[in-house]
Amino acid sequence: MGKRYCRLNVCFQDNIFSIMRHTCVIEKYIGFCETDFGARLITKEAEYLRNELKGRRKILDVGCGIGAFEQRLPELNIIGVDMSKEMIETARARTTSPYCLADATRLPFIDASFDALFYVTSLEFMDNYKSVIDEAVRVLARGGKLVAMVLNQESDYFKAHYSKRDSYFRRIKHKNPVEMADYIRRRFDVQTQYFLGIDAEKIFDTKNKRYASLFIIKGIKK
Repeated sequence: MGKRYCRLNVCFQDNIFSIMRHTCVIEKYIGFCETDFGARLITKEAEYLRNELKGRRKILDVGCGIGAFEQRLPELNIIGVDMSKEMIETARARTTSPYCLADATRLPFIDASFDALFYVTSLEFMDNYKSVIDEAVRVLARGGKLVAMVLNQESDYFKAHYSKRDSYFRRIKHKNPVEMADYIRRRFDVQTQYFLGIDAEKIFDTKNKRYASLFIIKGIKK
């Protein structure tokens, strides 16, 4: 009984610490979004998505986090999905958009039920991006659009953040966005581009991979 209690107690403590760490990440991200720089950055990303997704009837945001894009794109019909219960609860408290707690490799939607899907700095943090893309293929209708905004690891912005010991960028799982684009190209007609220049807190348009914080993969399902 004593050993079993100890194991349960350790498990309980681990869960509490995990929740506390996750809550800290969420609070830190909300704080970043509310800074002048963070707000300008996310608004620029949202404007890009608005231009790419206008006219699409049903859109899925995979790895929606706190619902930052649902908040900025209320005119679009977006359903947000995240595997973090804390993220989903935060998103629901911040916006009126629909959200779903789910694994990106096992989405709770029928085949061909969306005509657009996007990832914003989420795909590269997922364990198995190939399985995630395979699931995107399943839920997207023919002619459906995929947009993946992936951190450009060749940029000065990424390198500066990655050098910090506590940087969230250090959790990245996949460091070759070109390889990711090649996999997506198997089922989509793909275009890629560098986007969103950052120098200190200056934000500007550029295709120079030294300054572009994002590598964008966009495609139409074949």
